[in-house]
Amino acid sequence: MKSRGGAWAIQTLLVCSVFNAALGVLLYLMSEKILEAANQWVVPFISPGAPNMPEELRSAMNNFGAFLAQLREYLKPALALLMASATLPLWFVLFLLGLRQVRRAGAVQPKTETAQEAAPPAGE
Repeated sequence: MKSRGGAWAIQTLLVCSVFNAALGVLLYLMSEKILEAANQWVVPFISPGAPNMPEELRSAMNNFGAFLAQLREYLKPALALLMASATLPLWFVLFLLGLRQVRRAGAVQPKTETAQEAAPPAGE
């Protein structure tokens, strides 16, 4: 029974890791596209040939551009931490539920011989 539990632990950990890695890559790509679109919207207002704007608006646009740059810088580590912290609870729950099913299936194995076939013949 222990070998089935160990194999199940490794299998579920690998499945959860692959699933969360794929989800993390998807979230990263979507976030990159969103931040790139926001950056393209801000660049015309903070570039050297920007239209004449009040100083407060220019300062706000510069700060927003810096904020977008910081978001892009911290996106990878933040998503990696998020996905790693989501993998362990998901794996633990899946492992326990699956191990319970494996034990239940092991307890209800079909019998290959009946009690009459297992008993020795009366003449011997």
